[in-house]
Amino acid sequence: MRHSLSGSLALLSVVFAAGVASGPASARADKPLEAICSPADIKRPPFQFSPEDEAFLEEVQHGAFRYLWETGNPKNGMPPDRLSKPVVSVAGVGFLLSGLPIAVERGWVSRDQAQERAILILKTLSSQPEIRKAGLFQHFIDGETGGIHGGANLEHTVSTIDSALLFAGILTASSYFGGEVATLGDKLFEEADWTFFQGGDEAKPHERGFISLGWKPKDSSHPQGDGARLPYYWMDSGCEHRLTTFLAVCAPDESHRVDPSLYYKLRRQLGSYTHAGAKKLPADLPKTTGVMTFLPFSGSLFVNTFSHLWLNYAAMGPDNPAAFSVQFRPPVDWWENSRRATILHRIKAIENPKSLPTLGPDAWGLTASDYPKGYLVAGVYPDFVMVPGARGDYDYTTFRAKDNFGDGTIAPYGAGCAILFQPDAAMRAMRYYRSLTGPDGKPLAWRDPSVPLAEGGGFGFVDAFNLEGPDGKPWAASEYLAIDQGPLLLAIENARTGNVWKWFQSHKWVREGMDRLKFSEANTPVR
Repeated sequence: MRHSLSGSLALLSVVFAAGVASGPASARADKPLEAICSPADIKRPPFQFSPEDEAFLEEVQHGAFRYLWETGNPKNGMPPDRLSKPVVSVAGVGFLLSGLPIAVERGWVSRDQAQERAILILKTLSSQPEIRKAGLFQHFIDGETGGIHGGANLEHTVSTIDSALLFAGILTASSYFGGEVATLGDKLFEEADWTFFQGGDEAKPHERGFISLGWKPKDSSHPQGDGARLPYYWMDSGCEHRLTTFLAVCAPDESHRVDPSLYYKLRRQLGSYTHAGAKKLPADLPKTTGVMTFLPFSGSLFVNTFSHLWLNYAAMGPDNPAAFSVQFRPPVDWWENSRRATILHRIKAIENPKSLPTLGPDAWGLTASDYPKGYLVAGVYPDFVMVPGARGDYDYTTFRAKDNFGDGTIAPYGAGCAILFQPDAAMRAMRYYRSLTGPDGKPLAWRDPSVPLAEGGGFGFVDAFNLEGPDGKPWAASEYLAIDQGPLLLAIENARTGNVWKWFQSHKWVREGMDRLKFSEANTPVR
């Protein structure tokens, strides 16, 4: 999971405890459900960038890749979840596997080097059955052995979303390299039984059939022993929900595969937001988002990004839940939906109701990251829009979250990944972050990738920064996270070339999953 599974469960326990409470008054949709789609003149990726922007993006990408590549353990090739700790998040491994083809195509490493790294990783994962349940993987594994980790403060949980992020990387590498990489990688994916994680009689009626967030053993020292599915489910339409369910539809073994209708049964809670404040918006920023779906349990920008790293929603246009006999779900162009979420984040950063010093026109995109006091999942929400006839719990949640600006800490990967949806605004944000300096006159949020770490360099953008930390001085994270560097690498590549989409979607099993879901690629990018 993008943030720690234990943190997510704490949030969800509060949510479900309060889930039946009534929220604030809601707007009501008087018209039949209309498709969420963009005007024909909106440019879609891949985009054309100036030579100067191309050079800048190359440097950002290379820095992000260097973290994933250079910190990898020589014994297994896998990067640590965090620079300071050897434990590995399998999601971070998925980002590296997706990034290896990028590195080859851009000349950062040779094809042989990248292929050898992929094989080393896949052999390690294949040799550790104790880190799997029904073919899916534990969230965290030992950085030395690739087996069960010994971290007392980290959960020993098989995570469906972290496995999905890993498998997305495996399928990308399998498609690109073929040969032994494909043999090893395809076998791992083939063994994944997604149906094992579907809610059964133990779940609430509206949760049944949806994929659980994971599985937890009763005894972490015996991970293959007795245990239970976590009582929380991927039921909504955030990127993590859709990617997990999509891959479950792609399973080559029919007995491991979920029905395609499950993807369309994911709740599509609607909202919209209109700027009504006195602060002037930039010329390229509309006053209103338009109607959009949103994830009711997290307003972080990453929940509108991750599935776009592999699936080319920009080419698909609105989908069609009605073709699967699913009601109260509007057709959604998911690329346009994420563009609207980006607009929401930009508007609310300008409104900045708490007058936080870091937020502004070029500093936006609240998301999950480190912050001065630890780890924070910040985010913002639109105003809820009721769908006539929709049922609470089954079609939307009655829980109403409030904006969480935190202390205004910004993670550069937030706006950086939004280059897929609003490239000009994302470029301005990243250049602004790059220009910031601390009291010593040195860059605040950037560490030169060409300079060794020990000499004050690093891997490009830091994980997060704040212009006013607890001591009143600018603050920057000392950590790097694989699950922040990886998305930035992939999002920029798709914005520039669309290559990750091409590699992932050319895999036979991915194409079959897309066919089952009746995905089309009718949209031609506007240049």
